[in-house]
Amino acid sequence: MRILVITLSIIAAILGLALSILPFGSIAFVPIALAFIFGLIAFKMFKKERKNTMIIKVIFFASIIALGLSTYNTLRPDEIIEDAESVEEENISDEDMDELEAIEIED
Repeated sequence: MRILVITLSIIAAILGLALSILPFGSIAFVPIALAFIFGLIAFKMFKKERKNTMIIKVIFFASIIALGLSTYNTLRPDEIIEDAESVEEENISDEDMDELEAIEIED
């Protein structure tokens, strides 16, 4: 039972970390919460049996990092910055398209 809980918490922590780095929005909070829950269960089991809890601390650390990244990515405003150069290039390409449309091709 102890190995199962540890394995589930490790998988949930890694999945939460991966989803928090990738742009999946707030869906990353689900595996992070599961990692915390399984981590707490494993921590209680390890304390009861007086075993080393280093792996549990690593799982909590990974979950906290994932939680921070997910919160930051969720609360960060989505901004689109327009360059003057890109706007100018777009206008030039529009003028080129007008010139190309004016050309008549005869068979």
